[in-house]
Amino acid sequence: MKKYTIIILIVLGLIFAIFQFLPLLVNFYLNNNAERIVSNMITRTNDFAGHEVHFGNIQLDYDYRGTFLKMESVEIRPGEQLSDEEKIKFHLSFDEASLTGFQWVDFLFFNSIKLDSAYIEQVLLETVTPDLEEINTEELGGGSDSGKDYQNIGLNHLRVNQVSFENRDSATDSVRLSIKDLFVFADGFNLSKEDRQSRDALFSVDNIEGYMDEARLHINDYRNIIRAKDFSFNTTDRKLMIQQVAFNNKLEKYAYVNQFDKETNWMELSDGRLQVDGMDFQEYFRNGKIMVDSMQLAQIQLHVFRDKRKQEDTSRRPKMIHEILNELPRQVQLRHIAIEDAYIAYEERPDTQAPTSGKIFFDQVNGNISGFSNMKSGNDTLKVSAKGRLMGKGLIDMQADYLTNDESGQFFIRGSIGGMVLAPLNDLIMPATRVALKSGRLNELFFNISANDLEGTGDVIVRYEDLEIEILDKNYQRDQNIFRKLGAFLANKVVIPSQNPSKSGTLSEGDVYFKRAKHKFIFHYWWNLVLSGLKSTITGQTEEEMRDQ
Repeated sequence: MKKYTIIILIVLGLIFAIFQFLPLLVNFYLNNNAERIVSNMITRTNDFAGHEVHFGNIQLDYDYRGTFLKMESVEIRPGEQLSDEEKIKFHLSFDEASLTGFQWVDFLFFNSIKLDSAYIEQVLLETVTPDLEEINTEELGGGSDSGKDYQNIGLNHLRVNQVSFENRDSATDSVRLSIKDLFVFADGFNLSKEDRQSRDALFSVDNIEGYMDEARLHINDYRNIIRAKDFSFNTTDRKLMIQQVAFNNKLEKYAYVNQFDKETNWMELSDGRLQVDGMDFQEYFRNGKIMVDSMQLAQIQLHVFRDKRKQEDTSRRPKMIHEILNELPRQVQLRHIAIEDAYIAYEERPDTQAPTSGKIFFDQVNGNISGFSNMKSGNDTLKVSAKGRLMGKGLIDMQADYLTNDESGQFFIRGSIGGMVLAPLNDLIMPATRVALKSGRLNELFFNISANDLEGTGDVIVRYEDLEIEILDKNYQRDQNIFRKLGAFLANKVVIPSQNPSKSGTLSEGDVYFKRAKHKFIFHYWWNLVLSGLKSTITGQTEEEMRDQ
C-alpha cells in the first residue's frame, strides 16, 4: 500500500512539475520566435498580406489563463510586391500595444482572435487606395488568395489612445480622409466574418465611447472639405456631439465657379454645432440604420453664390425633397430636428453690367422638422416649420408639409412675412433689374401654396404702402435724367399701384402659378411660386392668364 502511495505521489509530483515547467518552455519558445509568430498573425490576413512588420521590442508571457503580449515601436509597411495601384497599402505604426488573455486554442483550432483586453497607444495609420467606389471587397484586401482572414475577433475590453489616420488616393496622391487624435473605449467588442462580408453591419459591441479632435473629408475632386471638430459619442448615454461642423471650399467663390463651364453653386457652411440625442447605436452597428430621437443643429452660417454669367446647365435634374429621402443610401429615421439661430445667405452675380452681385439673407432662423424618414411607417408627411428675419427686418413664419410617399411630390407651403421697409431688398433687386425701390413699406404678406414636381398654385395677399421705384443709369447709379424720371413716373402712376389696399379700401389678392424648371434647385421653385403671387397682385393677372403665358 505504501508503495502505491509513493508511486501516486511521484506521478502527481511529475504532473505538478510539468505544469510548472511547461509555461517556461512555452515562453522560451515564444520569446525566441516572437517576431516571426506575431508577424505571421498580422500578415496572414487579406488586408495586411504582402506587408512587412518591424518591431522595436516584443515580449510574450504565457500562463494557463492566456498569453500576455507587449509590443513597442511597431511598424507595418507595404512590401515591395505591393506595387499594384489596385491594392490597398497600409502604413501602420504605434508606440505600444499591451494585449492580455490571448487564447491559443481559438487561434490554432478556430482561426479566431480572443482577448481579455487590448491597450494601444499613439497609433498612426496611413492608407493608399484606389477609388473606393470602383473596387469591390476582394480587391480591397488584395484578393481572396492574398491572405486568410480571421473567423472572429473578440475583445472584452478595448482602449485606444491617440489615433491619427490618413487615406490617400493612389492615382493622385491627394488626401481623401484624415482623422486627428481619436480616443476609443469599448467593452464586449466583436468582429465576425459575417460582419466583414455584410454591406450594412460594422461590428457588435456592448458599449463604446470615444472622442476625436478633428476629421476632414475631401470631396468634389478635392475642391471641398467637410470638417468635424471636437467629436464625441457614447452608446450608454445614446449621445453624439460635434462642436464645430463645416463645409469649406479650398477656392475663393469666383475662382471656384470659373473652374466649371456651366453654372455651379459655390457653397460654404461654417460655425455649426451638432448634437444627437437618443441614437440607436446598435441598429447602426448591426444593420446600418440611422435612428435618432432628436437632432439639434445650432448657429450654422450658410453662404451660397451663383454666377449667372455662366451658361445654364439644363441637363441636370436636382432632386426634390421626396426623391432625396427615398434615394438615401441608408435607412434613416430622424424623429425631430431642431435648427437654432441659423444664418442663410444667397448671393447671385447677374448677367448684367452691374458692378456688384445681388444678395438676400435670412438671420435668426429657428426651425423644427419632423418625419424625416425613408422607413415605411404610418406617417408619410415631412413637416417643416421655421421662423426668422428677412434681410434682418421682416419677421418670417413658414410651415411646409411634404408627402414623402406621393409619386407626384405633393407639398404644401403657407406662411407670412411681417412689416418692414422695402429699401433693404435693393441689395437683391438692383443688380439684376437696374430698378431700385425708392420708398415703400411692407405691412404684411401671406401665402398659401399647393405644388408638386410639375407646377404649383395658390394665393398671396400682400399689404403695402408708399411704393415708389426709380430707374438707375447704365452704371447702376441714381443719376436721374429726364427719360429715366419719365419712365419711373409712368411705372409708379400707371403700372405699379403705390399701395394695397387702394385708397378706396379695395384689397388686391394675387394668384399663384409657376411651372417648375426641372433643371433648377428647389429653392428657385419656392421663390418663384411666391413671386408669381406678388406679380399677380401688381399686374392683376389671373392663374389662367399666367398658365396661357
